Amino acid sequence: MERSTIDGKEISFLPNEGYDIYIPQSVSLFRRLSCKQLIPSSPGAHRLVVFKSTSGVLHLRKHFVQTEKNDVLLLAPDAQASIQFVDPHEETLGASSSATQLNTAAAIVIVFSVYRLGESKPANELLSMIPYETRMNITDESRLLDLAGTLDLSLKRPTPVPEESRLKQQIALQELLLFLMENIRRNTEISDNIQAVKHTVTYIESHYQQNITARQLYSIAGVAKWQYSTLFKSITGKKPLDYVLDIRMKHAKRLLLQTEDTIAQIAQAVGFKDESYFARKFRQTEGITPRQYEEAASVSSSPVLMPEVPYKRIVAVGYSLGDLLSLGITPIGADVEIIGKRGLYWDSINGIEDIGLLGEPGKIRKLLPDLIIHSGFRQDWIEELASIAPTVLIDRYEHVYSRIMQTAELMNRQKLAQQWIYRHRAASKQMWIGLAKHMDVKQTAAVFSIVEGNLYIMSMKGFAVTVYHPDGMQPPPKVKELIRAGIPFQLTRPEHACSYEADTHFILMDNDPRTIRLYRRLMQLPYWNSKSIDRIILTENKYNFDDPLTMDRLLLELPQMILKKSH
Repeated sequence: MERSTIDGKEISFLPNEGYDIYIPQSVSLFRRLSCKQLIPSSPGAHRLVVFKSTSGVLHLRKHFVQTEKNDVLLLAPDAQASIQFVDPHEETLGASSSATQLNTAAAIVIVFSVYRLGESKPANELLSMIPYETRMNITDESRLLDLAGTLDLSLKRPTPVPEESRLKQQIALQELLLFLMENIRRNTEISDNIQAVKHTVTYIESHYQQNITARQLYSIAGVAKWQYSTLFKSITGKKPLDYVLDIRMKHAKRLLLQTEDTIAQIAQAVGFKDESYFARKFRQTEGITPRQYEEAASVSSSPVLMPEVPYKRIVAVGYSLGDLLSLGITPIGADVEIIGKRGLYWDSINGIEDIGLLGEPGKIRKLLPDLIIHSGFRQDWIEELASIAPTVLIDRYEHVYSRIMQTAELMNRQKLAQQWIYRHRAASKQMWIGLAKHMDVKQTAAVFSIVEGNLYIMSMKGFAVTVYHPDGMQPPPKVKELIRAGIPFQLTRPEHACSYEADTHFILMDNDPRTIRLYRRLMQLPYWNSKSIDRIILTENKYNFDDPLTMDRLLLELPQMILKKSH
């Protein structure tokens, strides 16, 4: 506090650094997607992230924050962050009014800068009681949306007088920040019971495979039984054990479509000890049996009506090219030279601009994309890509069934992806049943890939995804170790190849001179000299992808490779 004298009277006032000017920059809307959507940052800008959907996750540099509906988080300048949602369903932003769009968005991101009086550069800290990276749950949803909508409109519809526009924008932002501060102060004065009950909701979602009782839940919360049930229903809309059942059924439906597990295995995996009880509960909640649910996704069902793709100019970074093509989507840019021409879909890449293996920002910027799908093995330029267009991350190491569903969700092609998953599962099983009539398919197999003179052992990636099957070939012990460790493939040396002893050895190659030399060196080693010719199957590296197009083709080619012994 400083003091001064005016007209003989002593006046107290605050120094200039105690005052901030808040300048809003933008309001962005995010769809409800299960893949990661990057939140772009500009130098010195703060971001308020408002979650409008349940089961959200905010991924930060070294940790993540699980969020709920109407949670708000403040991000510091330059903080790397991305948004992800669990168990997504398609939501559209087709309404015309800004308020309605905000209401139907899965998340809202408000970007603004803070300036200290007398400073020309934005401040890196917000001098208020709003904490960084901390969940603030808002109870007055309508007021929150109203304030966000007012700010959005003030940015989109400036008045004829620039000074008035700037003042309206600043006032709208200040009202929103004040609302958040008042909400924080009010929440600190109420009981912790609601948060305790919410903690048990999270507990259910992460422990649904275990035996869960009502007594256990209200004991964890530390809340009286009558009060716990009331609070739980106000939060979830369901009674505690009904909510447990819903969570288990949600995961059961996912496993029915995306795994080869039996009904008994799925029942146990989602928390049911008895298969018949699981089947009875499934029929009560879904109206059909688990097997009927699985068959409902069959390709024999009615043809899929293709809804409009929400993006027109898509760039595929890394290995999402094949996934997009399998859904009938041709991106405007992709890695044409490496991934496109080495894959089986080389004849489908005409007209696609090459963006390089890692997705070079300079090349991508020229294409003016409205969506970037990043499924590469390095993330050198992710932050820069997010400043060009909305950018989502899809892990290339996820199983193809999970990966294709995430891509389909972006493109409004979920039904098509579900039908492919069901069809591929059935065709894969049938292929191994057919092969079993001619040979012992339950043997071990090691899959090697030689790329530009480097030798790799594959675990659950590429060609090996088709080879390793419950009804087919099995990985040898050393490969099982890689699978358990989550390592999709590993660089190895020719003299170490004997560590992966198996009944059959697949060797996939490109036509690089270095690859030919390494292959000849490999075959001269005593281990390989001791192998009979029918235990080594040689084929092309173009099959070492696990997108739907390649995997469908491989179901036709693999029996020929095995039976004809393509050495």
